[in-house]
Amino acid sequence: MVTKKDRRKSGYVTPKATISKKDLIEYDLFINPEYNDWQDYRDSFRDGYTDFKTIKSINPSLRFYNEEMYNKRIRMNKKQRKLQIRRKLRKIRM
Repeated sequence: MVTKKDRRKSGYVTPKATISKKDLIEYDLFINPEYNDWQDYRDSFRDGYTDFKTIKSINPSLRFYNEEMYNKRIRMNKKQRKLQIRRKLRKIRM
């Protein structure tokens, strides 16, 4: 599941260092952050993570390359809507 911290990310990431932090300081080296679009989790439909607890909006006019994932997203959205209704009714009854 993606955390709020990950969703707020701007897309800029710092690559992992191949040398120790001590050597970076000793030789006065620094690592420049670079833009990595695949790590930007704020995208509305990218299913790079398997969190089906969120309801994502789907544009039916677009054609998707993965029909199986598209259909699964529709099923999971329906399931989460049913669960929301069930939770609301449970609160009302209590």
